[in-house]
Amino acid sequence: MKRLGILLLWICWVLPGFAQFDKWEIYRAYRTTELVEETNNYVFAVADSSLYVYGKDDQSLTTYSRKNGLSDNKIKALRYNASLHSLVIAYNNGNIDLWGEDGIYNLPYLKNNSSIQNKSINDIYFYGDYAYLSAEVGILVVNLNKREIADTYRIGGVRSVCVIDGYLYALTDSGVSRGALSDNLLDRANWQDYPLSSDQFAVDEISKIADFQQTLCVYVGGNGVYYLQDGSVRRLLYDTGLTGMKVENGRLMAFSTSTLYIASDLNGFQTISGINSLRDVSFLHTADTYWLACGTDGLKGIQRNGSSYAVLVDGLTINSPKSNYAWELKIHDGRLWVTGGGRWLDRYWRRTYIMYYENGQWTNYDETKIQDQTGLFMQDALNVEIDPADPNHIWVAYYGNGVLELEGDTVVNWYHSGNSGLETSSSSNPNQYVRVGGVTRDAEGNLWMTNCNANTSVKVLTPEGEWLGFATEIANAPIVDKVLITSRGLKFVNLQHATNMPGLYVFDDNGTLADQSDDVSHYYASVSDSQGNVLNATQYFSVVEDKDGNIWAGTNMGPIVCYNTSNVENLRFNRIVLADESDYLLNGVRVNCIAVDGSNQKWIGTNGSGVFLVNADGTEVLENFTTDNSPLPSNTVNSIAVDPQTGQVFFAVDGYGVLSYQGEATEGTEDYSNIHAYPNPVRPDFDDKVIITGLMANSTVKITDVAGNLIYQTRSVGGQVSWDCRNSKGRRVASGIYLVMAATEEGGESVVTKIMVIK
Repeated sequence: MKRLGILLLWICWVLPGFAQFDKWEIYRAYRTTELVEETNNYVFAVADSSLYVYGKDDQSLTTYSRKNGLSDNKIKALRYNASLHSLVIAYNNGNIDLWGEDGIYNLPYLKNNSSIQNKSINDIYFYGDYAYLSAEVGILVVNLNKREIADTYRIGGVRSVCVIDGYLYALTDSGVSRGALSDNLLDRANWQDYPLSSDQFAVDEISKIADFQQTLCVYVGGNGVYYLQDGSVRRLLYDTGLTGMKVENGRLMAFSTSTLYIASDLNGFQTISGINSLRDVSFLHTADTYWLACGTDGLKGIQRNGSSYAVLVDGLTINSPKSNYAWELKIHDGRLWVTGGGRWLDRYWRRTYIMYYENGQWTNYDETKIQDQTGLFMQDALNVEIDPADPNHIWVAYYGNGVLELEGDTVVNWYHSGNSGLETSSSSNPNQYVRVGGVTRDAEGNLWMTNCNANTSVKVLTPEGEWLGFATEIANAPIVDKVLITSRGLKFVNLQHATNMPGLYVFDDNGTLADQSDDVSHYYASVSDSQGNVLNATQYFSVVEDKDGNIWAGTNMGPIVCYNTSNVENLRFNRIVLADESDYLLNGVRVNCIAVDGSNQKWIGTNGSGVFLVNADGTEVLENFTTDNSPLPSNTVNSIAVDPQTGQVFFAVDGYGVLSYQGEATEGTEDYSNIHAYPNPVRPDFDDKVIITGLMANSTVKITDVAGNLIYQTRSVGGQVSWDCRNSKGRRVASGIYLVMAATEEGGESVVTKIMVIK
């Protein structure tokens, strides 16, 4: 694939018909390399179901996703046809990409076929101009030259196929079948069972079949490799640790996690030992050079010399999050925190995934170090709280294991039912059922925790080490989320279960935490609007406070807002009527999360409808990002966090990782000393908006030419505005210097920066 280098450059700018892709970033896990395919100049590898490419000539590593050319997410299979210079990529959902010298061509036939339930593709095999895809629906025959599905042989679930002497062999769920290529294989009657009798394995133990030197070879996982000769099954290799087999460019390669077996004929294997975490292997034709997918050890290139080998490229890995599980996001001083646990009525039993992203690098906590210190393999980390005085000092809420206090990777405290006020819901296995839904810290240093299935559903740990319990009104509630502490000091707790204690719990401790006699609280199993109408929301998935002190709740019927929190026992929540009065905002849409940006706009993550950006009062929808018009891999978003300094908006899509979008709203600054515009200068090929940032909140911004003629005027809600380099008539301005003047209502107007435009 000599011209792939041109393609790699081409694909970086020839993107699908999605708007503003350059504003998006995708943060996927590339921790465990599972698949590998070698071409002349590149090595393609799949790690955690995502693609990256190693350039042999320049030693570059490049990741690929929907942002820069791929059609989908979660790669299941990958094979390269050296004769046709075509890479076939199969995804979990049945989607197919053909990557050739002239670009990537998508074949969504299986993905879009609603009549097929199981769309999984198990293997890819080449014969002539065709790729035969073994799938649960049968065999998909892809014409690589015409780039189309030529046939679909519906013979049941197929694990692998091969062609020998004019027959297409298929390993199915019930054994091996074959049909003559000269026959109509669309007709199931033209397929015959092909018995493979052996006392060394059962037919249902066969993992894969392959043709090697026009001989049918059989791989039996955890057993060995066999071949058929003169009607008899003969053993070629015995190894109970075998995990895979591959035939490629005149080599039969079988492997375990530590050993690679290579055969050039049927007389036996040569063995290479001492490899760690081997998952896949690829061989093109170059001087006994093999490329290995080695799990968490990354991508390796070796050159065989008899039974030993020389390492050419060792352990290529990509800095990335540890997992694509992303349950909740939090921004603190420019550092993005990601927790990858999960829960509903029961926990998800996911290992400890605590990760943060800062200055372009990911740091992942090591769960084995935590286990060494606690003696327990802790799972389902739901959220973190960060010490404002020390960003490495955090508290982690676990849905089952209590709360962990960490300084770096050192355990400072582990709070569970045996040493704290936290309660467990299991006496027989207490440390696995201390279900904490969330943890947060107030300005006085008190640590607030929600405790599911407990007598007091809200717990507080004071700086003095005293434990307090609150919220007996919602005792034993099963899904208690987090505590929101408002600017007035009120505490809101959302309850997510639809039938077992749904609603909101609100209380005011009146600033006397230790004295509960003056507390005011109320449990809202349902809420009413300002006219007294009961709203029919049954699940409350999130609750946030905006910059005006309004409380927004995300429910199963859409977002609702409380504008007055002065009376805890009589709060009113209203649905938001759109400006055109056509409907309520997101009427009937389940809202998973809401985040507030620097302009008081709301970013709303939904369950199945993508992400919405609405104006400050919610009456206008400004954006709706979905899988159809953005790199979002799913229309369900769990969590959203906005960096107040940069305006970057992060989205957690559980199972697919984290994405970000460069928003335009930032927090207002105290003065104009750090104002700047970018890009600057603005070059002729730039067709987006110039960002002017570092503004004070509520600034009036004017852009003039050097003669003082007004070109554009706007107002910032937060600390940032944008300009499309056009005048009031919509025409792009002439080349020259343009002055940016800003002023607040209280201050005088001043020139704060300049922008050079080159037309």
